Amino acid sequence: MFTTLHRPTLARYVTSGLEDRGVSKEEIARQRDAKPDLLVAAEFDLDAPPALKPNGARRVMQRLGSDAEIAVDDDRHNYLAPHGGRRGMVEVMVREFGYAAAARYLDDSEEQVRQPYQHIEAAERADMATEALSKSDNRVRESSPDR
Repeated sequence: MFTTLHRPTLARYVTSGLEDRGVSKEEIARQRDAKPDLLVAAEFDLDAPPALKPNGARRVMQRLGSDAEIAVDDDRHNYLAPHGGRRGMVEVMVREFGYAAAARYLDDSEEQVRQPYQHIEAAERADMATEALSKSDNRVRESSPDR
């Protein structure tokens, strides 16, 4: 889901990608010395770098959680695990942009996203019903012939 920022991995990726395109070793070294590998990859229109591996994601989540002093009450982990972070991110995407956008973000089907996050839609429907009833109650009371 996230591109790796592991420098040795990016270095191998960029070097290999440029070599495959016939760029000389000298030109590759010149490009890599002048700017970060991600910029070199973008300028040469290389495909997306490899994704962050699970262990790398765990280390990043542990470091970020520790730095932010986030306490997690979980029997299996003492940090916010990547799956928990992913679930949180998807929930934000669904709430802000809807199921279709969240599905595109995850490169998943809308139905696969809708199933585990259906509680969001249920809560939104409940809020809509409460608002409608609130407005309706006032109109009914004001226009009732018994009053």
